[in-house]
Amino acid sequence: MTSSLDEAILRVLPTERDATAWLSTPEIRRRLEERGHRVGYTKKVQRHLTALEADARVVSMLNGRELLWQRKPWLHGLQEGVSGLMSASEAVAFHILQRFAGNKLPNAVTRDIDPLFKAAESRLSQEKADSRIYRAWADKIDSVDGAFTLIRPKLRPEIFQTVATATFFERELLVQYRAAYKGEQSDEPRTRTLWPLALVESAGVMYMVAQDPNRAPRPEKGETEWMRTLYRLDRIRSVSESGESFTYPEDFKLRKYIETQQVFDFLPEPPVLLELAFEGNAGNQLRESPMSKDQQIDTLPDGRMKVTGTVTPSLKLRWWLRALGAGVEILAPQALRDEFAEDFARLAKRYRTS
Repeated sequence: MTSSLDEAILRVLPTERDATAWLSTPEIRRRLEERGHRVGYTKKVQRHLTALEADARVVSMLNGRELLWQRKPWLHGLQEGVSGLMSASEAVAFHILQRFAGNKLPNAVTRDIDPLFKAAESRLSQEKADSRIYRAWADKIDSVDGAFTLIRPKLRPEIFQTVATATFFERELLVQYRAAYKGEQSDEPRTRTLWPLALVESAGVMYMVAQDPNRAPRPEKGETEWMRTLYRLDRIRSVSESGESFTYPEDFKLRKYIETQQVFDFLPEPPVLLELAFEGNAGNQLRESPMSKDQQIDTLPDGRMKVTGTVTPSLKLRWWLRALGAGVEILAPQALRDEFAEDFARLAKRYRTS
């Protein structure tokens, strides 16, 4: 049976048709480490190569006292000939993948499929009958933010790759993190041990969902589940692997975490029944995109549209309501209505003063 390390070795090995047709064992180990595979020591790679040679998947030659390796060309589809085998549909799929997700993949993945990205580009550049319409598709789709676009914080590539590789291989991280509320203090943030569980992009910012293995649930305090926390990758000052792997928690499911915890709504509160009154066309978007599963739409005596539904109050909800300005009135709950009334009173006073 071929292990994941065997597959990785076969990916990095050249064939007789490559410019560099042979690689030494130390060089193979170096290329594996570049892709994020933790090899440990060269003799381990040597043992896997010997087993692969016994299975007739690789061949070796002696160059002086150094043993060199080459794989048999059964993976020719990943080399220079792949563009001739790739259909236009496959080429478009890989081109779009590289464009929208290429910078979100760990090196362990991108280094292996980079020949496919290059082959896709080559295939679409060929003057074939079907090439033009497939090549044009990339210029017919795009993605934009729904809100006012700010300049995104810079994310150091080495930080992302370290975190992405550890998340991919389920390895423990040592992280120095500067939270937003601590600002740019001169003292070094403490190093914490974290298990990276997932990566999520929200509004152009990349977050890591992580679990602190040293903070187990405390049933005596009503804690029955492990706490998972968000860390913005651009706020990470330094990160490295601890050298330890971890067992991925069976109870963690990213989609469930996003939907139930609503951490990306920021500062979520207990659900409430929200009642809104909209002027003119301000609330028309809710007819096609409801704010909740139990949403109801009615008409008030003054002609305004009334929308009712169970929602989770959060910063995102408040940002959305404020963006509607005078086009919306909060009818209930009373606490949220009072909060907005106080905010708008302060704003009115401020603008009158200036």
